[in-house]
Amino acid sequence: MSDRDNLLLIVAVAVLIAAMLLLGQFAYWAITAREEDGRRELARRIGAISERTVAPLIRFGGNRASDGMVGYLDTTLRSAGSPFTMDVLVRRIVVFSVVGAIGAGVVLGPVLAVAGLMAGVLPVVRLSQVADARMRKLTEQLPDGLDLLARSLQAGHGVGESLRLVAEEMPEPLASEFGRVFEEQNLGRDTRECFQNLCARNPGSFDLRIFVSSVLLQRDTGGNLVEILQGIAHTIRERFVFQGKVGALTSEARFTGYILGGLPFVIGTMIFIFSPEYIQTLFGDPLGHVLMAFGAIWFCLGVFIMNEVSKVEL
Repeated sequence: MSDRDNLLLIVAVAVLIAAMLLLGQFAYWAITAREEDGRRELARRIGAISERTVAPLIRFGGNRASDGMVGYLDTTLRSAGSPFTMDVLVRRIVVFSVVGAIGAGVVLGPVLAVAGLMAGVLPVVRLSQVADARMRKLTEQLPDGLDLLARSLQAGHGVGESLRLVAEEMPEPLASEFGRVFEEQNLGRDTRECFQNLCARNPGSFDLRIFVSSVLLQRDTGGNLVEILQGIAHTIRERFVFQGKVGALTSEARFTGYILGGLPFVIGTMIFIFSPEYIQTLFGDPLGHVLMAFGAIWFCLGVFIMNEVSKVEL
C-alpha cells in the first residue's frame, strides 16, 4: 500500500472511532438528561430547589454570567425550557466541532479541516430554534390563559388557585410555567419573586413581561385585576391580527427576496450542468475567487436589506 492509502486508512479509522464515540455520547446524553429532569422535578416539588436550577448555570467569581457568549447560552437554555444543562451543551459543541473538523479534513483536505470546526455552532443553532419556537407558542397561548385566569378570579377564586387552574387546563408550555409559579408560592416564596422568576425563565416574551408588570403593579397599587387581564389578552390578540396583516402586505417583498436570493444559485447550477467548461474559469482562476468573494459579500448585504425592508417593528 502507498503512503496515500495508509493515510486514508488512518483517517477512515479515526472517523469511525469518532462516530462510535459520538453515538455513545448521544446515548449517555439521553439517559442523563432523563435522570436529571426527574431529579430536578422532584427537588422542585419538595421545595429543595438547588442553586444550579434557579441560578445562572455558570458563575465566575460569584458574579452573574449575564454578558457575552456564556450569558447568551444561559438565556437561550432558559428560553428553551432548559432541556439540558450548560455542561451538556458545551460537550455537544466540542463533539460537533471535532467530528466536523475530521469530516472536513477527509472531504476537503487537511488544510481546510479548520473550517469543520464551524459545525460546533449547530447545537447552539438548534437550541435557538427550540427557544424561539417555545416563545412563540407561549405567546400564542397567553391570551387564552389570561382569559381563563380572569374568569377564575371572577368566580371568586384567589390568584394562587387561578394559577393552578391555568396549569391544569392549558397546554404546554404555558401550563408548566404557571404551574411553577403556583408551586413556588405554595412553598412560601414571595409573590413578586415568583413572577420575576417567570420573566427570567422566558426573557424573549414581551407580552409575558407586560402581564407580570401589570400583576405586580396591581398588587402594590390596587385596581380591578380582572379588567387588567382581559385588556392585556385583548391587546395581545389585536397584535396577532396586526401581525397577520403586516405579513400579508409584505409577502410580495419577501417573495421577491426569495427569488432574487435563489436566482444566482439556480443559474450557476444550470451552467455547471449544461456547460461546465464555461464556468470552470470562475473556480480555477484567482480573479474568479475574488469575484466570488465580492459576490458573496454583496449577496449577504442584499439579503439583509431586503429583510430589513420587509420588517415592521410591533
